[in-house]
Amino acid sequence: MFGLEDMKKIVYGGLVREKETGTFIFSRMTEKQYGYFTREEDARFLVRMGCTAGICMDFYTDSGSLEFDYEISGMSDRDIVQLDICQNGARTGGLAQKPGKDTVGSIRHRIDRDGHRWNRITVWLPYMSSIALKNISLAPGVSLCTLEEGTPDGDFPGRIRKKLLCYGDSITQGYDALHPSQSYAARLARYFDWELWNAGLSGYIFDAGLLDDKLPFQPDIVTVAFGTNDWNWAESKEEAVRNAEKYFDKIMELYPGRPIFYFSPLWRGDTGVPTKAGEFRPFCLALLNAAKERGIETIDGYLAAPHKEDALADGILHPNDEGMACYSEYAAKIFMKYGLTEDFWPGWFACRY
Repeated sequence: MFGLEDMKKIVYGGLVREKETGTFIFSRMTEKQYGYFTREEDARFLVRMGCTAGICMDFYTDSGSLEFDYEISGMSDRDIVQLDICQNGARTGGLAQKPGKDTVGSIRHRIDRDGHRWNRITVWLPYMSSIALKNISLAPGVSLCTLEEGTPDGDFPGRIRKKLLCYGDSITQGYDALHPSQSYAARLARYFDWELWNAGLSGYIFDAGLLDDKLPFQPDIVTVAFGTNDWNWAESKEEAVRNAEKYFDKIMELYPGRPIFYFSPLWRGDTGVPTKAGEFRPFCLALLNAAKERGIETIDGYLAAPHKEDALADGILHPNDEGMACYSEYAAKIFMKYGLTEDFWPGWFACRY
């Protein structure tokens, strides 16, 4: 049975705590960030903050099975139950129910040994809800190794991975990938086997006040992907650009010397009617220009994903698994262009993990 110290060694993308009942709960936002929303009408943001987007258990084992009990709560906006279990990068189990039915249950997962003693097991937690886990166990008498340790036989060498921090809105949080391992942030981290911290918050905008220097994660690479909600909400393009400029300045202050990338909004299916912020494409170009003026590298989201409604789960805004794949692949190519992937593990193909 996994204890708290075991969990601290294998949980990435957030913090883990153990309740008196022996149940493990997870968080990816700080106390300051939770305290930022005090108005009753902002309660939805607190629910979305509690979602376990980007959090995973990731480890090596020679076990032939993995078992745990789960309880899903705090479902945000969508009636969906989701959890992915990946073996050496390939999804081999989990939950994908839409609408969600089994919010409480147990998973008994068989690990296919296939002649290999060791396997890497990654359990991606839901991005659309919070989840509590209990009674996590492997088969009797087996071993567990951390990613930093590697396996004793050397098949999986230990390594310290680069750390990727992703700020953004609902698309960064994961909406609307069916599988949590298929969000663009998760896919981007998996391409290069980077450690991910997903700080995406559905429905949110450029707001420097939400940033917290106490976030318990020191990234090597930072991405920012706001703008699509700003286009809906801002009273003018100028107001949105000012907010973006303040955000970019704060990000650069928090993470000096680190590569920072701004991802502008993806194509939307409802851009035919301008908002108070004006036409969509000129609005996005203004945000890109604000980032470039500060020396922040940019990725033009308008070019990064399909301009077709069937790549959007809701037909308007949020990419499905296909849209997420295109987005992440485009971003990965940009990262390679900038030489950020020199430590990419030779021999492993894209999205192995």
